[in-house]
Amino acid sequence: MGIKVYKHCLQKLLPLICLQSFCDANDQLIEINRIAAKVDGSIVTWGEIERSMEQFNFTDTEKKTRAAEFIDGKVDRLLAISAFKSKGMAIPDSYIEQEYSKRLISEFNGDRRLFRDFLRSKGQTVSEYKDEIREEIVYQHMLSSRKRLKADVSPNRVESYYKENELKFKTDTRVRLREIMLIPIADEPISVLLQQANKIVREVESGKPFEELAKSYGQSRYREKGGDWGYLYSEREISTPEIREQAFSLKEGEVSKPFTVEKSGNIAVYIMQLIKKESSGTRPLSEVRSEIESQIARDIESQEQRKWLSQVKERSFVKISLPN
Repeated sequence: MGIKVYKHCLQKLLPLICLQSFCDANDQLIEINRIAAKVDGSIVTWGEIERSMEQFNFTDTEKKTRAAEFIDGKVDRLLAISAFKSKGMAIPDSYIEQEYSKRLISEFNGDRRLFRDFLRSKGQTVSEYKDEIREEIVYQHMLSSRKRLKADVSPNRVESYYKENELKFKTDTRVRLREIMLIPIADEPISVLLQQANKIVREVESGKPFEELAKSYGQSRYREKGGDWGYLYSEREISTPEIREQAFSLKEGEVSKPFTVEKSGNIAVYIMQLIKKESSGTRPLSEVRSEIESQIARDIESQEQRKWLSQVKERSFVKISLPN
């Protein structure tokens, strides 16, 4: 009797359970397909925006705060495509196929299984992937017509930028160092290492090149480079107080006395040599001119792109629906 009642109840409940599952799935589909933006005859769904953001592993909070940014980016692309089509231009399917084949080789090493796994992770079909390629090519083509080169930037503008942004070209004092680091083997006492280090210092004083001794005795990853650390800035790049003190108190060419450094319970003995020291100051215009020309060109390019997209937007129907 109990089994019959259970079956009867189950028969009654199954349709309700299925209906609830259907409703939940249906709600999810509605959310995914909900329109985020309309651009002329094209639409952007929340599913597309979600997929784009998922590639960056955003938290739910970050998704909410950055959704508008991703929608704007998608709208800009659709505006560019609309302008591209209005000029009667088109990209041959054969060109898209060539680009698709190139990416399959360059990004997935020709491994179609790896490519399918990638598409599955994005919830994307091959056709949608190709559409994405077409969209990217059109967008870059339309923006490239507003591209500015360094050659377009006047010398007067470069000089003005240099004067107005002088702080960007300030430099801290920097030093170039060599080191010989000795670490204890097994339970070797630190006194033995200090004796060995003093012997090495005497060899330097007798005229033997520091870099050769570093290659012979050094036990750090800089050994093969003759102990050369390259150029370093005080506070930012030399975190160990003992080394920082030596680095900025030595004279060029001078070698320190052996000193100990303790890190995470491990003790090492160091000998430092200051190769070169450069005082703080301002990089000259001749040295940074190319950097400034590139930056100004990028700034002009960005401004003109935004101006062009704003003009296209004014001639188009654009409606954006942000999340609550």
